[in-house]
Amino acid sequence: MISRVVLFAAFTLAFPSLAAAQGTIDRLYRLDCGHSLANDESVWTPGENIGKPIEFSSTCYLILHGPDILIWDTGVPEATIGDPKGWSTLPSLIVYHLDKTISSQLAEIGVAPERVNYVLVSHTHGDHIGNVRLFPDATVVMQQAEFEWINGPLPSDPKLNTLVGLARNLLGHPRRLELVSGDVDLFRDGSVTLVSTPGHTPGSQSLMVHLQKTGYVILSGDVVHLESNFEHEIVPSLNVDPSQSVQSMEKVKGLMKKYDAKLFINHDKQQADGLKLLPDYYD
Repeated sequence: MISRVVLFAAFTLAFPSLAAAQGTIDRLYRLDCGHSLANDESVWTPGENIGKPIEFSSTCYLILHGPDILIWDTGVPEATIGDPKGWSTLPSLIVYHLDKTISSQLAEIGVAPERVNYVLVSHTHGDHIGNVRLFPDATVVMQQAEFEWINGPLPSDPKLNTLVGLARNLLGHPRRLELVSGDVDLFRDGSVTLVSTPGHTPGSQSLMVHLQKTGYVILSGDVVHLESNFEHEIVPSLNVDPSQSVQSMEKVKGLMKKYDAKLFINHDKQQADGLKLLPDYYD
């Protein structure tokens, strides 16, 4: 059973004015949380590249905010390490492989899993929540709509049914679970803002962080998988709501313009390969 569920409504001023948003995080680390090979790119680019294989990255982030340590997504399960067969959410479509564990990467910078205060969940697909249970003392933060989706009636679509069933198993029953609704300025200082971006799943969210030198960075979750998809507002066929997906992409574009923010796209391997990787960091 879940021993503690706290329900937060979105704060009225989820996105403070630029003048008021003075808070910053101290560091943003990118963690290698796996890579995958899919056998049909057209699932993500409907009508194009049918039957063409595509490689994706899987990325997690460590955020230092004063005394608080946050993890954004937890990637492919650590048990995958060294398995030549890999691991999959949908075996007929995509296989994930892991070269480094989250635990070993955190150890490089002296962070033990029990020191992590928050695990922020973009959405509940298995490649994003594969290691939530590594952080049993952390508060798991996700959108209420996402929690209700995976704990409601199973979807009729067989692929979505599989993803939801896997999500229930991987998430388990966190001891500390905080369900949010909409956009939330987590520390009420403009440094870490949860951005509701439904469409890929009913409760998908992205994350905007503010850094002293780098400025604003938006971590995509799966609001978009590829830079070209974002530019042309192309919706993957597995997204649960195409209309919401487009609205969410437009919302992120608006935030990028308002805050002069960079967008780090979780699964775009070409972009991810050019980003800093732990132990290097953004500040």
